[in-house]
Amino acid sequence: MGERIVSVNGVELCIETYGDPGDPAIVLMAGASSSMDYWEPEFCRRLAAGPRFVLRYDTRDTGRSTHYPPGEPDYSGLDLAADVIALLDVLGVGSAHLVGISMGGGLAQLAALEFPDRVASLTLIATSSEGPGSADLPPPTPELRAYFGQLAPPDWADRDAVVEYMVDAERHLEGAAHFDEAAVRALAGQVVDRAADIEAAHTNHMRARDGGTAPVRPRLGTIGVPALVIHGTEDPLFPIAHGQALAREIPDATLLSLPGVGHQVPPPSTWDTVVPAILRLTSGGWPRQADRLAALSIAAGDPSGWFDQLYAGAVAGEVNMPWDRGPNPLLVEWTGVRDGTGKRAVVVGCGLGADARHLAALGYDTVGFDVSETAVKLAAERNPGVEFGTADLLDLPAAWRGAYDLVVEIYTVQALPRTYRQQATAAVASLVAPGGTLFVVFARQQDGDLDSGPPWPLTRAEIDAFGSGDLTAVRVEAVSDRWVAEFRRD
Repeated sequence: MGERIVSVNGVELCIETYGDPGDPAIVLMAGASSSMDYWEPEFCRRLAAGPRFVLRYDTRDTGRSTHYPPGEPDYSGLDLAADVIALLDVLGVGSAHLVGISMGGGLAQLAALEFPDRVASLTLIATSSEGPGSADLPPPTPELRAYFGQLAPPDWADRDAVVEYMVDAERHLEGAAHFDEAAVRALAGQVVDRAADIEAAHTNHMRARDGGTAPVRPRLGTIGVPALVIHGTEDPLFPIAHGQALAREIPDATLLSLPGVGHQVPPPSTWDTVVPAILRLTSGGWPRQADRLAALSIAAGDPSGWFDQLYAGAVAGEVNMPWDRGPNPLLVEWTGVRDGTGKRAVVVGCGLGADARHLAALGYDTVGFDVSETAVKLAAERNPGVEFGTADLLDLPAAWRGAYDLVVEIYTVQALPRTYRQQATAAVASLVAPGGTLFVVFARQQDGDLDSGPPWPLTRAEIDAFGSGDLTAVRVEAVSDRWVAEFRRD
């Protein structure tokens, strides 16, 4: 969606959004004197592909938002933090993940403390809980202090002079290895051209009045949301000790150091690290990310494509993968210590391969298959000696029909939309050899949750459907919120 102006807290702010409003919201908060332009559109698009709903905006006195006379800002830091909450109200968002750099990171901390029910997580980039040079944290580097000491403002009416002023400032703030002068110059020109008053943008944030709130740093220990601190090792304004202090003093925080990066928005060369880290923090975990990807895939007419998207995203670091998940306890209980020597077994939707590994340890000649190539590759790496392959349950090889003495199906059928359930159920049943056994575990439908998913809980009738044809039900039992069933082929 393109830029638009919204009215909040008695001012007008220019905003731009990316992605679906139904996805978790991420608000990008720029630093002092910085408009939304510093958050590059491609960076926003990569986050939105998460899938996330991404908002970037012009803070007061920047871009196309409300400006005040230079030197006369009629607002406080608390007002700027409250603007973010008001934007959430305008967009119909209950809570959001805040990503702030420098001053934006300070405002994000303030928002988490003053509006805790509206903040889902914090990503704090090149920022601090204190101003430069606080008592126990290092001041700006001598070189940067010397630069600030001789700095004189440009003629604000001279576009070229302002652009040069901005480029020179970034040259002193950014890490030398990550300073792209051509890109910075183009950005500076864009910022100047969009600004209603570029002098106000470079003057007023530093003169905002005190909002009357308690100091932030003593309250960091009360922040109750996960936090990611991203800090360049060559930040001359806030040396990395500032980031280390944030990561140490916020209870549920981790530190991501960016080698050679200075006081700057993470440059494109770091996005392969930074974007997955932000997505991982904001994912809500494996089940929620699975739900989002499934909804998108199914809406696009691809009922099983989301499986590989989920695993591939986990490999990229976008969501924590449940690496420690062992074999299903109900399968372990059912198999006991039976001897599978001389028998063939197949695990439908094998995932990371724990169930297949369990059967192989019992002596079964075991195959595990999954529609996700990424999952199959990971399963093979983690479980040497077990055979894994890629296959689609809705289009199985003909040679697999009636080929397995034991077929194990846990949760795969119910991860597909109901419109595919009959086809998937028949495909699972077709794998069972004469005299063979089918063992299934599924979430059981509770009152009113028929349409909640994925996974979509099964009814008793849908469990019984596995027993069509010459498969006979040996056991169908409700165990807590699960169905456990065993069928045999005559």
